[in-house]
Amino acid sequence: MDARRVDLRGRVAVVTGSTRGLGLAMARLLGLHGATVVLASRSDAHLEAAVARLQREGISVSGCRCDVGEIAEVETLRDEALSRGTLDIWVNNAGASGIYGPTASTPVDDFARVVRTNILGTFHGSRVALPVFLAQGHGDLVNLYGQGDKGPVAQQNAYASSKRWVRQFTETLRRECKDTGVRVHGMNPGLVTTDLLRHVTAQSGYEGRLGALQVVVGLWGQPPETAAAPVLRLVTSDAAQFRYLTPARTLTRGVRSILTGRLRRANRMPLQISVVDAGVHERDGGRRAV
Repeated sequence: MDARRVDLRGRVAVVTGSTRGLGLAMARLLGLHGATVVLASRSDAHLEAAVARLQREGISVSGCRCDVGEIAEVETLRDEALSRGTLDIWVNNAGASGIYGPTASTPVDDFARVVRTNILGTFHGSRVALPVFLAQGHGDLVNLYGQGDKGPVAQQNAYASSKRWVRQFTETLRRECKDTGVRVHGMNPGLVTTDLLRHVTAQSGYEGRLGALQVVVGLWGQPPETAAAPVLRLVTSDAAQFRYLTPARTLTRGVRSILTGRLRRANRMPLQISVVDAGVHERDGGRRAV
């Protein structure tokens, strides 16, 4: 696919969690190819800044404050898109990472926060977008996978298990929407060098294990603009069903990442690590920086 020839004029795209990082990169990419994009974030300040940035690039864009854990706010986001004339693309990108450490001492409210964003947020977005898509006979729903979507990841149970759920949920939706004209996609962007990856919280005693993350990101990390590129192929493919990242593509991208990553070994991504003492709630002063 020649990205320069992609024309999304007349299509409206919603991207959740889209005021920075990967979400903003995907929204920008869709907008640069003609789509009207609707940004979503819990922060009014971040929305204002992101909308202004895209407007300066000539992109048709609006913003809507939205906590994806609240179905009413996600419905408002849908209505904002429909006020622009239509709804053609919905990207469930908003995500939250959990505290690094064993499940047995993971703060309950932190686990619930990850579930609320990654699981409920994906369900809410899908639940409000799909009826619109099904009624009009077309639409592209994109759900974001992540580490753990294919198997367990120790010390990251909240995030990893939530992404495993997203994969299962997405595959089920794909079956339910077969032959309707609506396409459901799963996209795993890999390691993306965003704030979500840079700012890590660990349980006390486990922060020392995070040093290897800098090496891993040096080898496999990619900027948001690179990680966002596949979304364009997903929503413009002429295939009735489209699955992103076949084994061959995964292997090819992995080998390429390693080869280029080795050239970046000296450029370690600085981590900002906060430590939470097990059994101590954050609001009680249990979080400290290292």
